[in-house]
Amino acid sequence: MYTPNDLSKMVFFDFETASNYASLDELEKANPKMAELWSNRCTYLRSRFEENKDMTDEELYVEKAALTAEFGRIVCATFGRMTFIGTTPNLIIKSYSSENESDVLDGVDKVFNKFAALKFVGHNIKRFDIPYACKRLIINQYALPKGLQIANLKPWEMPFVDTSELWSFGAWQEGFTSLDLLSTSLGLESPKGDLHGSEVGKVFWQDADINRIKNYCEQDVLATANILLKLSNLELVEDYETQS
Repeated sequence: MYTPNDLSKMVFFDFETASNYASLDELEKANPKMAELWSNRCTYLRSRFEENKDMTDEELYVEKAALTAEFGRIVCATFGRMTFIGTTPNLIIKSYSSENESDVLDGVDKVFNKFAALKFVGHNIKRFDIPYACKRLIINQYALPKGLQIANLKPWEMPFVDTSELWSFGAWQEGFTSLDLLSTSLGLESPKGDLHGSEVGKVFWQDADINRIKNYCEQDVLATANILLKLSNLELVEDYETQS
């Protein structure tokens, strides 16, 4: 599917998100209007999804706020680049993680400006990571970096490779395949051993273990890189180097 030269011109990435406040009560104290708007969203979430029917606004905030850019924040952004010696790949990873979202957004801004001429690769990025990052940058008064200035681009001009889309092989009604399922189906090690996405908020707010979230994010980037290598019938990456 891709050559080593193609893959060396890509940036692999993943974001981890949490709710913007530790609880709905904290949100209400900081911004009553946003708390009111969250309650409005909860009415929709309970009516639309059966599993939410008996959940309170507070419970839904803990479970779901991280999934919505208006009510969440990016707590870790991990980026990776591949180099090759012949057909043997090497993956170098750089992570930006912090309790202060602006530290993470500074990294996002820097990478999407610096590597704007390359392709950005991730799993489900078109439906989640890319719009989430654009919204969080704008909400925090950043100008969109060059790599995210996509408003006037045609679909085929988008600088993104989405592995969930690749796996659909053009079937636009194809059901969503998780990174865990795709990795396992291809005989790759699942990146979801220590942590799952739904647990990131707890680890961030209750455990204050940002390093555990960073490690989890890096494993997702490693998995995504290996998916493209597998689809391209190339040697896999066993581990990665980290850049400080």
